[in-house]
Amino acid sequence: MASRCFAFVGLLLAAASGWSAERLLVLDERGAQPLDGFVSLLRDPDGELTFEQVRSGIEPFGPAVPSDLHQGYTPDVFWMRIEVESHSSQRLDRMLEFTYAYLDDISLYRVNTNGTVERMRSGRTLAPADRVVAHRKPVFPLSFEPGERATLYLRVTTHASMTLNARLAPTFEFYEDSDQEYVWLALYFGMLVALGAYNFLLFLGTRQRSFLLYSLFVFSFGIAASSMNGLGPLLLWPGLVGEWGNRILPTGYTLAATLAVMFARSFLNMRRIAPRWDRALLVMAICWWCATLVTLLVPVQDALKIMSAMGVLTTAFLITSGVVGVRLRVPAARIYLLAWLLLLVGTALLSVRNLGWIPSNFFTVYGLQIGSAIEMILLSFGLAARFNELKRQKEEAQRQLVLSLQRQERELERRVVQRTSELEVAKAELERRVVKDPLTGLYNRYGLMIHLEKFTQRAQRRNELLAVILIDLDGFKPVNDQYGHEAGDVLLQTIARRLQQEARDSDCVARMGGDEFVVVTENVISKASVLEIGQRLREAITQPVTLPSGESVRIGASVGICTGRGGEQKGSDLIRGADEAMYRVKRERKNDVCLLA
Repeated sequence: MASRCFAFVGLLLAAASGWSAERLLVLDERGAQPLDGFVSLLRDPDGELTFEQVRSGIEPFGPAVPSDLHQGYTPDVFWMRIEVESHSSQRLDRMLEFTYAYLDDISLYRVNTNGTVERMRSGRTLAPADRVVAHRKPVFPLSFEPGERATLYLRVTTHASMTLNARLAPTFEFYEDSDQEYVWLALYFGMLVALGAYNFLLFLGTRQRSFLLYSLFVFSFGIAASSMNGLGPLLLWPGLVGEWGNRILPTGYTLAATLAVMFARSFLNMRRIAPRWDRALLVMAICWWCATLVTLLVPVQDALKIMSAMGVLTTAFLITSGVVGVRLRVPAARIYLLAWLLLLVGTALLSVRNLGWIPSNFFTVYGLQIGSAIEMILLSFGLAARFNELKRQKEEAQRQLVLSLQRQERELERRVVQRTSELEVAKAELERRVVKDPLTGLYNRYGLMIHLEKFTQRAQRRNELLAVILIDLDGFKPVNDQYGHEAGDVLLQTIARRLQQEARDSDCVARMGGDEFVVVTENVISKASVLEIGQRLREAITQPVTLPSGESVRIGASVGICTGRGGEQKGSDLIRGADEAMYRVKRERKNDVCLLA
């Protein structure tokens, strides 16, 4: 009987010790240990309790079950207490990590057995340099000597969801897990950047509004997501820790929801086949723009509630519109519907977890990223499918057009043969007009420059002297004014024929414009011979010309000559030199020849 009593007492003591031990976190060489079952909670509605008051027990802590660690959106401050004891024979280095990155400010007070207190701070609203560990999540480094016992007090404030799940992990394991998370986040955001940039380039190429709205949706969603998981405050805007830094998440997600509605309206394009749904999406987009502006004005916690409500409502409404699109056989509507269904699952998991209705785990914490990643890939495929369908419809219309044209082909073949010869003649005439002056039949300025380039290259290759002779008619304007433009045209045509007669067959004779002519002659023997050519051309020009009215007129010519052998001397340089020589004649005496020395 006595042995039974002692056994019963032993069981009671074991049960009691087991009950007290369940709140004591025992550390050994094992891996990461979650803190969910070892946390005691104290709610501080006014946020006025100091650490000394909390430590003294002025307000009692209560044991917390895992569901208590999800308080949803609350303005209250929460204190956590964790009893930790090392049962290892060696020093243990641990990292206390909160699984939810979007916590504003956390102060950790470590009370050692000798009564000393260590304080550390972390949280999203602190600049990375001010955090005890510059990490995207609230993280605290802790070390425990063999047999050491410590009490951890944590004061947590946040304007977002009060999600207090945490773990103690060996330092090396923490950094291994952290590196893996960074890899996955890098892939996720790299995918967002790639999808956004790719569809923006498609917009630039196709000018289709759907691609632009999709890329803007992806970028705004990515910015908000980076704020939620802590990468944004850590890497993108480390100094933005005030009011506007807090609004990046709610405003970014509400803007993404607004752009998603606008994208859906453009993607489904139901203006003709379902005008009521099109108007509904339009009204919803306007309301969502207003809600986005409201998130900039109301308290941040209210903005987060608006964000959560809009996330679920937007996805649900867009899924409904996708069902309508499938029923109406809108191109790529099935892919569109599946994409929003997946995002709805991820959004719902995050929103319900933020409200504290379900616990935190990998799928509830990263459900939005997983769902959005698949959703955005599917939407990109949907855009491609829609684009291909529109392209197919366009190609079908073009095919019908080709068939219609083929029916007329036989009739056209006869006309084509007839027109071919006419076109060849017209082509030759067009080519002639490109380089020929229509009035005189001489080369125009363009034709002159083409031939002059060939002449300068040939002169350089053969080391021959090349001469450019620029002729400006003296007294042409009075004849043109007195006898009319028709008489002026006859005079120019006569001068052109005389120049062609005096020039060699290999020379290039051109009309520069107005009453200016150019003769380019190759293989010049000497500068004296060029002067002779210039005098001969001037004399031919100054011979009397009989006008259509029967009147006989005589005009002069100021001739400038420039010679060269090609090389660095371009054709334009020779023309410029000849022009300078011609103006010397104009200034000094007119109706003469000048060779630029």
